[in-house]
This record gives sequence, C-alpha cells and structure tokens, in this order.
Amino acid sequence: MFQTVDMVIREVHAGLWFLVVGYYFFIFIFLLRRWTKTGNPFQLAMALFFLLLSVGRCFYFIGDFYADADSLIGFTPPYNIPFLGESPFWLMAGAFFQWMALAVLSATAAFMIFGKKWAQIGFAVPAVLIGIGLGFVPMEDAFRQLLTASFGAAYALFIPCLFWYLAWQSGGILRRSNLLLGFGFFILFAGRAVHAARYLLRDYVFGSVTIPGVVAPGLIVIGLILIATGNEWGQST
Repeated sequence: MFQTVDMVIREVHAGLWFLVVGYYFFIFIFLLRRWTKTGNPFQLAMALFFLLLSVGRCFYFIGDFYADADSLIGFTPPYNIPFLGESPFWLMAGAFFQWMALAVLSATAAFMIFGKKWAQIGFAVPAVLIGIGLGFVPMEDAFRQLLTASFGAAYALFIPCLFWYLAWQSGGILRRSNLLLGFGFFILFAGRAVHAARYLLRDYVFGSVTIPGVVAPGLIVIGLILIATGNEWGQST
C-alpha cells in the first residue's frame, strides 16, 4: 500500500513538471509569434530564454526521475533502482541550458538599462562560464551544489532587481509591467530554489519530498503567469 502511495506521489510530481515544461514552451511560441509581428528584440530574447529553459528542464526531468537514486528513497527493491542508472549527464546538460537561458535574460535586461554592448557582455559572461563549467567540467557534488547555490542565488536576486529598477525609471503601464515581471521572475527562481533544496527540506523540515515536490512547480507556474501578464502589459503601451 505504501509503495503504491509513493509511486502515485512520484507520478504527480512528474506531471507537475510536465506542466511547467509545457508552459515554458507555450510562452516561447507566444513570444516568438509576437516578435515576428513587432520585430521587438526584447520579445525574441525572452522567447529564447523560455526555449532554453524548456530544453534544460527536459534534461533535468530525465535526470531527476530516471537517473537519480535519491528520488527513490523509501522505495523497496527493485523499485529503488533508477531506470537509466545513476548518470550525471542529464543534470549537467540541464544545467548548461538553464544557465544559457540566464545569460540571454541577463544580457537583455542589462541592455534595457544601460543600452550598451559592454553591459550585455559583462552581465552575460558569468552565466555563460558557469553554464560551461557545470555542463562540461566534472566536479564533486558538494562543489557543484555550492557553485549552483551561490551564483544561482545571486542571479535570482539580480534579475528581478533589474526589472524593478526599470519599473522605478518608467511610469504608467510600463512601470506596472516591469514590476510584475520582477515579481514573476522572483517567484520563478524561488520555485527553482525549492526544487534544488528538496532533499534538504525532506531531511530537515518536512520528512518527505511531497510538499517541496508540489510547491516548487506550483511557484514556477505562478511566476510564469505573472511574467506572461507583465509582458502583455508591456506590449500594450
């Protein structure tokens, strides 16, 4: 009975991440179509951001659910053996595409503020280097987690603050648009942080991954809704 409950919870978590990937791709298609009509480079950059996020999340999805023994703690043999075996490839590929997405977004936000090529390059280079390191350089798990947590937290605060700064500099509907974009990205990154810390939350807070497993994709979907709404408001000016 308990084995069945664990498997049902696992499938629910997988379904929620399917929803996240679908939403990523939906926003990509929506923004790409808007870009073909308006030629706005911001919409193209945002579309590429969500495309890279969706590709990265697909690799993460496989790694989390089919190549990670930690996700099967509590299962009895033979159900506690990952279907694809334990392989770092999926998480490394996911990290690469996710950090490339952050590079695109940070470069775009920097250009919106400073209007200079040096700002685009300077804000994007750290994310590119981290993505290459996480994607292609073998690392100890502890160092990988430290690198991801430290720089991920910096970008999770940096990008929303850029949009809030733009909101402060603008007015009217554009101010509300940038405020909403900032809150949307903040909530999205909060969901990613909960997912990254799900095993710590399991061990020290909740006793299982059920709550963080639901909260993480739930926060991401809420963030995506706010981002989509803020983008729509921004284009109505």
